[in-house]
Amino acid sequence: MRPPPVDQLVELRSYEIVPGGVPAFVEHFEAHFLASQAALGMDIVGQFTVPGDAARFVWVRRFRDPARRADALAQFYGGPVWKEFGPRANELMVDHTDVHLLVPHPSGPPFAPGQVPRDQPRTVVIATYDLGDAELPAGAMSRELAAAGASGVTELGRLVTAGVPNDFPRLPVHEDVTVGVWLLADPSGGAAAVTLAQAVAGEGLSVRTMPVTPTFRSTLG
Repeated sequence: MRPPPVDQLVELRSYEIVPGGVPAFVEHFEAHFLASQAALGMDIVGQFTVPGDAARFVWVRRFRDPARRADALAQFYGGPVWKEFGPRANELMVDHTDVHLLVPHPSGPPFAPGQVPRDQPRTVVIATYDLGDAELPAGAMSRELAAAGASGVTELGRLVTAGVPNDFPRLPVHEDVTVGVWLLADPSGGAAAVTLAQAVAGEGLSVRTMPVTPTFRSTLG
């Protein structure tokens, strides 16, 4: 599969947190790591908890200038905010290595163009397709989404593995798999979006679906 042009990079980061530690981690993360990363040119576009998994925190970080990713990360993780507040974050984390480095796929909507208003509670479903050498099933996604219009499910983005070297190896990413990620918002709790994602997988792909709940300060959701 040939990846799309790299005009922005997106990290989908899924962390295992110590038992019972997710609320404390969310509070710590949002208090200290949102504005401080934004000041260095990084967008934290989504933070999520996972219903039924009290030890999971998922977040999405975007780099609008891919060439500055390594420098921005070096400044943050070598800077005063991480020096002061990073140790507490590390105490609460069990594993931080489940990370996909992605780019938006041109078949999808603009990815996280800005603050997403939420006038009602919504569940986000993260559908991850194992692509291998296959292309993202963009046509099937569009057809299934149109057919499910009455469900209220909307898409937040289509992303695929970036296929570029990880220029900040201190933070590992998956480099041995090629995936497509479909982000769907579902006002009814996630079941309709899961069914939609699985219907696309019926084209011959395997898919893992994860319904997640946006935190109060998440802009994606």
